[in-house]
Amino acid sequence: MLRRKKIFIWLTFLTLAITFAVPMANAKGGEYKAVVKHLKTKYQAKKVKIPFVWLARFAVSVVRPAGVKSFSVTIFEDLKFSRETLDEEMQTTMRKSFSADWSPILHVRSRTGEQVYMYMREAGKSVKLAVVTIDKEQAAVIRAKFSPDKLAEFINNPKIFGITLDDNKQLATNKISEQKENVVTEDKNKEQKKDN
Repeated sequence: MLRRKKIFIWLTFLTLAITFAVPMANAKGGEYKAVVKHLKTKYQAKKVKIPFVWLARFAVSVVRPAGVKSFSVTIFEDLKFSRETLDEEMQTTMRKSFSADWSPILHVRSRTGEQVYMYMREAGKSVKLAVVTIDKEQAAVIRAKFSPDKLAEFINNPKIFGITLDDNKQLATNKISEQKENVVTEDKNKEQKKDN
């Protein structure tokens, strides 16, 4: 009897855990997946394979360059859509896909038909960003999570693994080295003239 009671308690606990875990698991990246699904189904878009993107995602998660913690990229080609209705359909899809936590920060529609949608939201000390671009028959859906503090630090002093990526600092370093070489060369020339 005691054994049945323990089994019942464990099954109840397991059922509750699964019930609450499934929505949380589905909530992660749900917006991104909804937009990707919309492009695939509504516009019959073909997904383009990007070689070694898994390696880049792993490297970013370890190194976190410029404060980027994670990212995803999905590229499509051969979209079949009507230019007249695309903007309205995409705006509707974006509003349905992104919760009230997300803020639309950019929406561009060019004369030639290119469109860009960008949404952003805070996630603790990080920021999540989602970008959808559509250009003729191609589209890209990008999401990233980054630390704004680390990004600002990187912009002020761009370094990865202690290696500077700032061209201006590199140019300044090169000029200083050249000036030192010129001084040394001038000193040698003066010494040679004295000896002569």
